[in-house]
Amino acid sequence: MTRIPDILMVLMMAGLILTPSGTTSAQEQTRWAIAIHGGAGGDPAQWDDEKKQARRDGLEAALKTGRDLLAGGGSSLDAVEAVIRSLEDNANFNAGRGAVVTQEGKAELDASIMDGRTRACGAIAGVTTIKNPISTARLVMTETKHVLLVGPGADAFAASMKVPLVKPDYFLSNHTIAPNTATESTEPHFGTVGCVALDAHGNLAAGTSTGGTSKKLPGRVGDSPIVGAGTFADNKTCAVSGTGIGEEYIRNAVAYDITAQMFYANHSLESAITEIMTKRLKPEVGGLIGVSHRGEIVMQHNTPGMSCGAADSQGRFETFLGLENGGRSIQESNADLSDDETAIRKLIRQQSDDWNAGDIDGFMDAYWKSDQLTFSSGGQVTRGWDATIKRYKDRYGDKATMGQVAFSELEFLRLGDDAMQVLGVWQLRRDVDPIGGRFTLIFQKRPEGWRIVHDHTSVLKTP
Repeated sequence: MTRIPDILMVLMMAGLILTPSGTTSAQEQTRWAIAIHGGAGGDPAQWDDEKKQARRDGLEAALKTGRDLLAGGGSSLDAVEAVIRSLEDNANFNAGRGAVVTQEGKAELDASIMDGRTRACGAIAGVTTIKNPISTARLVMTETKHVLLVGPGADAFAASMKVPLVKPDYFLSNHTIAPNTATESTEPHFGTVGCVALDAHGNLAAGTSTGGTSKKLPGRVGDSPIVGAGTFADNKTCAVSGTGIGEEYIRNAVAYDITAQMFYANHSLESAITEIMTKRLKPEVGGLIGVSHRGEIVMQHNTPGMSCGAADSQGRFETFLGLENGGRSIQESNADLSDDETAIRKLIRQQSDDWNAGDIDGFMDAYWKSDQLTFSSGGQVTRGWDATIKRYKDRYGDKATMGQVAFSELEFLRLGDDAMQVLGVWQLRRDVDPIGGRFTLIFQKRPEGWRIVHDHTSVLKTP
């Protein structure tokens, strides 16, 4: 899974300095990317093998559909719709055919879709006869002046658009027990389904579809059809889809908050999603998937599991029933972390955000302002803070050259009460010659706080 930890900042660009052997061609950079989810919630370890395989098969089939569309030059909107239709048709997921039922034993479905190019969006809620809610949501976007249609009016609109309709019992075909007796062990549906995508034309799209919350009050609507809560896309920042307890996503305007953090505060996609998942939302609430305008994919959850997957133009293709540590490489809310490690992670997060905002001066604040600072990269050794910042500015004269930095596989080794070694992997995404490699940083606790006193970065060919 792609991760963009903050701490690695330091690896940074150090390596950026480099040698021709450490670069890749522009053709190798991410040109399209896609992430999907099939709901967050119950612990996959408690599922039987048949259920696990059914969900894996459904995820892989949906992800292949999106991958093939994008690889063939298709639009992000078409990919999002096609992926979600695939999941809506699969009774193993809580959307479309697999929808859960209300207290009255009926299925009421919701969906939304958004075009990051124009911020056009469409949604439906509380529908009972539409086979594929996501496609009708797209028709609301393209064929009306409205954003959200609900209940009988939405069903009537779908009929006027000649979309496939079904009898209400179509959604009950997978329910073999009375709705009021369903339990987590017998009710296999959790969360919602969703998809986010970046196409080769640079356009983002997001969509979410749900069968709601099991045994909900009739008429209840969650975050899935609420643009800004469960779904959002903007070409300037990212595309996001959420899954979980919808009321919490609505209260916190989760999907929009992520794009706002990126646009107004220059936070990375991972930094924004991590902040939401660890600080804004309570534990056991749900999960998020996102793809940035540069093709960075982030998937996180704070529940025991989340069915999800990701693919991109660099050959990535993987699905999961749950992510290690909920998909987070930054664990600031984990009580097992020492105060020192937490402080260093925060420092590197700020470095990452500063670099991605084009602010080298801010990025350099994490380094020891001393002539004894050592920076080694590409076989060259630079000594002193002044010489190091000059080297960065000479090498990275504008935001296009700086690109967007991402980090992963962080390892901490305490060297004493006031020193810490940090190892990791870094990647620099940019339009020309994306690069990456490994880094070793030595932090020392000084009167002004933790600072990098030694930075050694190697540059490898980006995979």
